[in-house]
Amino acid sequence: MTPAEGMRAHLDLQGGRPHGVLLPIHWGTFNLAPHAWAEPGEWTKDAGEEAEQPVAFPRPGEPFEPAGILPVEPWWRPLSPALAHPWRLSGEQTGSGRGPAPAARGDLDLAGER
Repeated sequence: MTPAEGMRAHLDLQGGRPHGVLLPIHWGTFNLAPHAWAEPGEWTKDAGEEAEQPVAFPRPGEPFEPAGILPVEPWWRPLSPALAHPWRLSGEQTGSGRGPAPAARGDLDLAGER
């Protein structure tokens, strides 16, 4: 599930509108994917902002209370190089369901993915 799909699923479960707190899981602790390690966090953060949906980004193992102050700082940025494929185009915003900026053809694998 992509960050945009995760956001859409969360919104669908909330009756189609922002509500509650989205807590993305299964990312940020190690890199097993062909995409940059920080992409899921960055793209989920952007999708949350575009949907006006609160998203919690605790550091791995950090407790928090969903009804309290949410951990929203992008803690991964000092640990990761800048993304080669940003979610948003410079100065533009994509809709939360449209996904990331298109990749150059040379950046696609055999399945047509980054």
